[in-house]
Amino acid sequence: MGTGDFLLLLSLIASVFSAILFLTALKNRAIKYATIAEDLLHASTSACFAALMLLIYYFLTDNFSVWYVYANSNLEMPIVYKLSAVWAGKEGSLLLWAFLTLLVTSLYMSAGRKDLMKLKVGLIMSAFSSYLLIILEFYSNPFVTIPYLPTNGYGLNPLLRTFEMAIHPPVVFLAYSLSALLFSVTLSQSAKGDSASDQRVLARLSWLFLTLGIVIGGWWAYRTLGWGGFWGWDPVENASLLPWITLTLYFHLRKHRELFAYLTFTFVLFATFVTRGGIISSVHSFGSDYSGYMYLAPLCVSLIPIFSRIRDFENIKSLCSPLIPVLFSSAFIVVFLGTVANLMVSVERSYYLITFLPIFAMITLLAVLNIKKMNSTAKLIHVGLMVLFLGSLSVWLFETHETLNLGNDNGFRLEDIWLNEDYEKFTVVSKIQTPYGVVYPEYVIYKIEREERGVSSVEIVSYLWMDEYFAITGFDLEKRSVVLEHYTVPLISCVWLGSALMVVGIILRWSHFRV
Repeated sequence: MGTGDFLLLLSLIASVFSAILFLTALKNRAIKYATIAEDLLHASTSACFAALMLLIYYFLTDNFSVWYVYANSNLEMPIVYKLSAVWAGKEGSLLLWAFLTLLVTSLYMSAGRKDLMKLKVGLIMSAFSSYLLIILEFYSNPFVTIPYLPTNGYGLNPLLRTFEMAIHPPVVFLAYSLSALLFSVTLSQSAKGDSASDQRVLARLSWLFLTLGIVIGGWWAYRTLGWGGFWGWDPVENASLLPWITLTLYFHLRKHRELFAYLTFTFVLFATFVTRGGIISSVHSFGSDYSGYMYLAPLCVSLIPIFSRIRDFENIKSLCSPLIPVLFSSAFIVVFLGTVANLMVSVERSYYLITFLPIFAMITLLAVLNIKKMNSTAKLIHVGLMVLFLGSLSVWLFETHETLNLGNDNGFRLEDIWLNEDYEKFTVVSKIQTPYGVVYPEYVIYKIEREERGVSSVEIVSYLWMDEYFAITGFDLEKRSVVLEHYTVPLISCVWLGSALMVVGIILRWSHFRV
């Protein structure tokens, strides 16, 4: 057994016994068991953190005898990309998620007073962490070794060699961990509602990081994938949007909020299943892997409090009386149906433009009509929503696209094309005269073994009201020609500005006690 396997096993054992002792403390009202359980939780967190640091060390030192390092790195890769490669695959990202889940649980259990509710939270979170660690140890282990030492690695997918991919997974998995803690705190709340303050804090934090994760993902897609858009209604993208919608609806309710705290975590697990199960083809997924189906078990368990407590809601029909819950619920339904329909048919973007866009427009209109009733931070969030809608509407409906085959005498003039080489890659650089000035779009081919070696380096000429977007999708050095994708993307700046206003608004809202 290697050091990494030992640390994972140690973390798993400590987490399992922590859950057992939290359960014992709940049954016997025994403080001593609760203290030991919390100590074991901290020990599990420390061991998992040590495993994560060890994996980072293996990447930085090019230890290709570890299969996960071999499959996602190579000698020539810069350090920042070696760091992002740690969580680029399903094994490393699961280790990151397990650590963040243990970390937020440890921090929560250490803060404030110890009471019965906290014991319940400790039990639920330790059990969930144990389940993640079981998958990690036995089905998705990043420390599996190969029987020889390769001279170089297979290399990281070129699409993931960006700064955004160094920060996107940690942000997303922190949001997922916080949503699990929100679920646990809500489920453990007393009849007196003593956990209301904790729920508000966790809901805001979860929403903040879910939003950041979606925005960073959209920014990465726009600047990396070369298709001129920030949101392609991909099934994995949609799956990440579903918990954001349920948590946003949580903030717009005064009654029955707990239902949407539960649903948020349920659809976090659904997003995990879609991403890791391989049931739906996506540029964002980890491919087909039977271990992805193991996330169905906690997903089903998370439905228990929803179905068991739904009869306790005094009047569940009251959720359908205000217009905002109806609109958000409608948005959720059309996105969910479009996502699962991909199991059988390919769902075109037009489906979402016909169904989701009018709902988005009505939500924005309601925000406009009610803006005067809001406090300053709520106004900022909803102004951000309005600006985001304006940008999204413009991009989705009015973006134009043309494919240009450029030689020396075509409309857009190809002035020069040449090949650069360094220790890591070949770079095809083109100098193109356009009506918007001279641009230098590139196509990068990495010196790696994997089939996916090439990626277009997008060139963007930005104006306040639009972007002129250029990406090379083909080239011929001998004939001195390139295939150029040209997009005119109107008001894309409103997408980024609106998203930023929403994020700033929720951060400033910390100064207000009420949600």
